[in-house]
Amino acid sequence: MNRAGLRTIRRSWWVLVPLVVASCSTPSSPPSADATLKSAGAAVTAATHRYPAMVRLCKAASSPVVCVEAADRTLGGRVHTYANVLAVGHGFSASPADLTAARNAAQTLANSLEILGDAQPTQANYDQVRNTFDVNAAIAHLQATVTELDGALGH
Repeated sequence: MNRAGLRTIRRSWWVLVPLVVASCSTPSSPPSADATLKSAGAAVTAATHRYPAMVRLCKAASSPVVCVEAADRTLGGRVHTYANVLAVGHGFSASPADLTAARNAAQTLANSLEILGDAQPTQANYDQVRNTFDVNAAIAHLQATVTELDGALGH
């Protein structure tokens, strides 16, 4: 074989090697919808468990209401993220009723925390808004629906 033929083979070899390697490797599969939802559920549950401690710490802050509003906004953001996973996700193995219950609980709590987070930095304004919504009961309800939904996934 002449030099030109060898160069052609060498060039072809370097073009083919990446193609062969790519065809032999297995792409990593994306996480399943249920795994994504379980992960989001674990994150929102952890956030709801941290919330009471954050609120207790606010009592010592220079502006307790501003501090609590920040905690409300933080938790509200985490809960919104969970609600969005439920709202846009497809392929979950849980029943539509369980998915709807969890999404509704998350959206209600997230929206209420958003309102509380913007109540204005006075105790009277915050109390007025807070008296229209039982945050602790809503958090407990969300925790229960997340737990129930997690148990229903994969069945």
